[in-house]
Amino acid sequence: MMDLAVLQQGLAMLASPWTFLALSAGLAGGILIGALPGLTATMAVAVLAPFTFFMEATIGIPFLLGIYKGAIYGGSIPAILVNTPGTAAAAATARDGYALTQQGKSRKALEVSLYSSVVADLMATLVLIMVAIPLASIAIRFGSPEFALLYLIALTMIATVSGESFLKGLIAAGLGLLVASIGLDPMSGYQRFTFGNTDLLGGVSLIPLLIGMFALSEILMQLTYPPEPSSDDHGVVEHGGERLQWSEFWALRPTILRSTSLGTFLGSLPGLGAEISCWIAYGVARERSREPEKFGKGSLEGLAAAESGNNAVVPAALIPMTVFGIPGDTITAVLIGALMAQGMMPGPLLIQQNPGFLFGLFLVLLVTSVLLLIFGLAAIRWLKHVTRIPATVLYPCVLLLCVCGAYAVNSSTFDLLILMVGGGLGYVMRRTHFPVAPLIIGLLLGPGFESAVRQSLVFSNGSLAIFWSRPGSLILLILLALVILTMAWRGMVKAGFVRKRSNSHPSKSNKT
Repeated sequence: MMDLAVLQQGLAMLASPWTFLALSAGLAGGILIGALPGLTATMAVAVLAPFTFFMEATIGIPFLLGIYKGAIYGGSIPAILVNTPGTAAAAATARDGYALTQQGKSRKALEVSLYSSVVADLMATLVLIMVAIPLASIAIRFGSPEFALLYLIALTMIATVSGESFLKGLIAAGLGLLVASIGLDPMSGYQRFTFGNTDLLGGVSLIPLLIGMFALSEILMQLTYPPEPSSDDHGVVEHGGERLQWSEFWALRPTILRSTSLGTFLGSLPGLGAEISCWIAYGVARERSREPEKFGKGSLEGLAAAESGNNAVVPAALIPMTVFGIPGDTITAVLIGALMAQGMMPGPLLIQQNPGFLFGLFLVLLVTSVLLLIFGLAAIRWLKHVTRIPATVLYPCVLLLCVCGAYAVNSSTFDLLILMVGGGLGYVMRRTHFPVAPLIIGLLLGPGFESAVRQSLVFSNGSLAIFWSRPGSLILLILLALVILTMAWRGMVKAGFVRKRSNSHPSKSNKT
């Protein structure tokens, strides 16, 4: 239960003009960044995170959350207007959004996108507030065996869902664990893989590596393989046309509620980001629709489903981060790094040691939902030409921010080397279709996973029975087995060893 001091601290954080200013600036900047094709939400948060290290946590973290929320929504604007998703999370939005624009209904499409996003964001934030503290009260009772299995479940899930190949995801996660082992042994203090370099005694600097793998590698990909314009894209369509009627939006409430629920559930699972959630929500909405033939041709249902599904992920991804210290997606991985730089440890200790800050963060998230509506209405009116900014202007500015951000962390030129190595590694992984997310999550969870396993074995005198002899660890072990079995089943279905249920009902599959 929250006492009066916690409530006062949270309200003071919300009432601070600097917090409100940082949140507003982050949200506005995030919408602008999301509306620029080629700039992703992960890139934005990773590049700007180092600049928050010099701010108070009550200012810097709300700024990054504003960037996160704004960029996810902002990606829908170019997706609707020019058929070019500003972020990967808006890929499904482009299908029906641009079709509506071609029909002269771009204003209606933009309003459906905004209102669906706001409703989904608000509902998912309420779910976060309701479940975070009760779950954390359970997580506080976890011992080393439970955390070891929890980390293993997270790594397995991320390796499974982050790419087309589970093997590549597993290799990437293993590489992340290997990179995490660089530095001093947490229990013995011996040097590992430092090769005599004192700059590596504290391990690989996280933020420069994140900037390199997400931002620098993205720039390299865009420069070497620029996206080809869609054959339907003839420039920015002058948006206008009829406005969204209340009756039309009210008719979308089942779709929005269902997609929000899906997005919230999927977002709370490690590794399932907005990019995946939007397509799952879109597919389910099409299956449940009375007019599935309109999907892809200007369906308001399809547009609402995609935007509800991806925006609900943002607050939901904070659930595993605040409760267990496990990132829900790549952006929350960066947020974990930002919190650690502020001297806070994500997970149950965050709620135990900084309850006032966390309560203030919940209030900030609620206010962000309201500000998203206000800023979104302004963006609909003013950001229609932002997609015309040329890459020759955009990418040099981003590259400059990458270098400044990486150097600002420790004022070390060695971090610039990590930035370049991270950029090159991220580029090679993207080119060879290796998912980047498992590597980053493995790097973040590696130290905690290693410590939990080794402490468990010390407590049990080397006996592995400690991982199933306790009720909590036994439940998690069963959950891990279910995750592995589900992964194996999916692999068998994909390989053709098991026929999908839809194959035995051709009449049903023909309807879609």
